[in-house]
Formats: sequence, C-alpha cells, structure tokens
Amino acid sequence: MNSKWPKIMLMSGATSAWLLYDMASATEAPRQAVAVLQYGLLGCALIGLVGSIVMAASEK
Repeated sequence: MNSKWPKIMLMSGATSAWLLYDMASATEAPRQAVAVLQYGLLGCALIGLVGSIVMAASEK
C-alpha cells in the first residue's frame, strides 16, 4: 500500500496516545480552557485515526 493513509494513522495514533498520557499523568487539574482544548484535540486525533483506517481499508 503506497498511500498517505498509513502515515496519517501513525500520526493520529501517536497524537492520541500522547494526549491520553498527558491527561492521565497530570498532577493537577488544568484550567478549563486547556482541558477543552485537550479534549478537542483528542477528539480530532481519534476522528483522524478512524477516518484514515476506513480510507485505507476502502482502497484495497
């Protein structure tokens, strides 16, 4: 498979893992604006991961 979808899967997965680790290992609660931003970025990364998996599967 020579497409961009595996790269997007890798980037989205790494971003999701990093954000989950960052939120889980925080020693104090972040400000509300930062928490909203983190959850928004996590949601976008997960949507990108699922979308790239679907697009890669549909190419075959």
